[in-house]
Amino acid sequence: MSLPTPSSESILNFLWTIYSYLREAIRFIMSVTVFKAAPEAAATYSDICTLLVTLTALYLILEFVSAARKIVRVILIVSWILFIVSLVMSTVSMGGTAP
Repeated sequence: MSLPTPSSESILNFLWTIYSYLREAIRFIMSVTVFKAAPEAAATYSDICTLLVTLTALYLILEFVSAARKIVRVILIVSWILFIVSLVMSTVSMGGTAP
């Protein structure tokens, strides 16, 4: 039994739903805490805060991917160097013939 492939529209709807829930949660928290005296102002600031939280999360994901790419690059370079050194040492120790 295979699962259906999600369409780009359904993925965007899912992301938008998460974004709107996050915005409403931030709006609620701000209206109860910071903007207790003027809860209507929480709507404006919660939209800005939600956008900043989303952009920060995207930035952190991109930073993690970038750091992971650097680590993989170093591992690949070291692996290739070790492979070549091993191949050369094996060839030299056998008198010039590779196994």
